[in-house]
Amino acid sequence: MSSILLEMAQNAGVIIEGNVTDESVAALVLISYFTDARADSSDELPDGSSDLRGWPGDTFSDQPWGSKLWLLFREKLTTDVRNRAVKYCEDALAWMLVDSGQGRMAKNVKVTGSIPAFQTLALNTVITKPDGTEMSFTVSKRWEAQRAV
Repeated sequence: MSSILLEMAQNAGVIIEGNVTDESVAALVLISYFTDARADSSDELPDGSSDLRGWPGDTFSDQPWGSKLWLLFREKLTTDVRNRAVKYCEDALAWMLVDSGQGRMAKNVKVTGSIPAFQTLALNTVITKPDGTEMSFTVSKRWEAQRAV
């Protein structure tokens, strides 16, 4: 794994394990997961403010970037929160399935979540490329609901 990808992961406080055969795709997954997507007006904001956040570059993009994982960071890690995290990550990678004129980046994207250890969320991502090859890796993040205190 390249030093740039490892640095990105360390700065995001995550551990990456698995078969990372295409580091550029893995970097795009990390960016998609850990860039804050703009919340919808119907989303409950974790700090009770009216700040919907989001990445400023969305102004210049046809589709928004990022995920809503940030909405969960003050919640206790439960099965429901794990399921919401999986949904947010699948939504964040949906752009890979769209042909924007240069072909799709992926034929299929599957995210599964688990809680393998106390206060740890693991997101296993399997990307099937258009040629049928698969890339699989797990991103684990220590969950620190103490921020809510």
